[in-house]
Amino acid sequence: MKCEIKLLNAKGEAEKTFSGETGETLYSALIKAGVSIQAPCGGHGKCGKCRVKAFGDIDVDADGTCLCCKTVLKGDCAIQPIEHTAQIQLEGITRQYETDGEKGLGVAVDIGTTTIAAYLCSLEDGRVLASESMLNPQKVHGADVISRIMFANADAGNPKVLADEIHEAISRLIASMLHKAGLEGCRIEKISLVGNTTIMHLTGRYSTLGISKAPYLPEYTSEHIRDYYGLPAVFGGCISGFVGADTVAAMLACGFDKASETIMLIDIGTNGEIALKKGDVIYACSCAAGPAFEGAHIACGIGGVAGAVDHIKLDQDSITYTTIGGQTPCGICGSGIVDAVSCLLAKEEIDFKGRMKERFHITDSVYIAPEDIREIQLAKAAIASGVEILASSAGISVKDIDRVYLAGGFGTYISIDSACRIGLLPPELKTKIHPVGNAAGDGAKMLLLSNRYRQTAEILRQNTVYVDLSAQEEFEDIYAEKLMFND
Repeated sequence: MKCEIKLLNAKGEAEKTFSGETGETLYSALIKAGVSIQAPCGGHGKCGKCRVKAFGDIDVDADGTCLCCKTVLKGDCAIQPIEHTAQIQLEGITRQYETDGEKGLGVAVDIGTTTIAAYLCSLEDGRVLASESMLNPQKVHGADVISRIMFANADAGNPKVLADEIHEAISRLIASMLHKAGLEGCRIEKISLVGNTTIMHLTGRYSTLGISKAPYLPEYTSEHIRDYYGLPAVFGGCISGFVGADTVAAMLACGFDKASETIMLIDIGTNGEIALKKGDVIYACSCAAGPAFEGAHIACGIGGVAGAVDHIKLDQDSITYTTIGGQTPCGICGSGIVDAVSCLLAKEEIDFKGRMKERFHITDSVYIAPEDIREIQLAKAAIASGVEILASSAGISVKDIDRVYLAGGFGTYISIDSACRIGLLPPELKTKIHPVGNAAGDGAKMLLLSNRYRQTAEILRQNTVYVDLSAQEEFEDIYAEKLMFND
């Protein structure tokens, strides 16, 4: 039997009305109606993040909320998402861009697994006229690329659903940027798109079957221009099934084509990527860090939103903290999680194997749980193993690296000291690490503005050797070692 569901906005006004079937979960009804809801686990009842306010003929907890994935529809009801404003990294490396001198406006887009960053540019002189960002609406299908691929392959119509979600998001970002720049109604002449290999395939409606199973071969790798919903679009080139166009774009932005020293790029995200240039050869790998540093699978974890605990300091025996926007604490984001683990190690609340006896409260409602430590160990071991194996592949030791570029929002806000203390980043590189913000976004602008940049990016891609970490004999031993914390 059908029931009516009203979606309320922050003011409590009905924004959308749709139908559901009694007996199905609220989460299922929301997905069918195209309503975006935070669900890093893909609605499998593991993360506890899909909580909403609910009213009417529906079961709720004492605080008037319910988990969408565990709540079965009984009758007509209304729901109100618990909204948070995300802090998304837009800034990158300040520079003057070379252009081909084309007339008109263009848009560069960095499509992340979790967030989307867009830039409205003058094609003629390269000026960024406006920028905008939002959460990736595909997050309703899961927090990682594996979840997205599974959804895409589950039904013949799902690839279009995923592609349309990205297109609609980009359209909203373009409209917002044109408004910001006072250019409403102006035509966009061209667009450039970068992202990890899965995201690029989903965005362009390329088949994901090849990257869903060994040997994980993408349907495309070379940079190219093709139609994208009526616009000529530069699709950034990908290195492998797990190292995508965002990494190539970031290498371009960081000057990998010009560097004579040994340099490394690290982008820590759900699908962490690392690239190391030694001489004329670039070695790259993908690290399955998972979404722990974005708050998923962490008891009080949350994205970089207002009220998220973002930094923690240990002063003798007392711990102080700050929140994004100075708001009341509502959870803890990635940079705060790394600081918290660092402080707990200093207080000897965590031993070198990661054992922790009980919850550690930062506030009455925000805490680090013993099971959270395991999630952090798995994530940091993935990144640390990638760094060491890439160095070994280049025939050097980690200490021989001259400079490290730390890209992405997480890399911008993280404490380098804390990251090195917990072993996420090698301590011997601490003084060589330079945060560069959204380098992939910078690279996307470069691909938009100049044919020479596109040619350079393609040369970088072709000169890159993909290193499959799991195929390395030493991987298991190194990974096991990196799971531990330093004594």
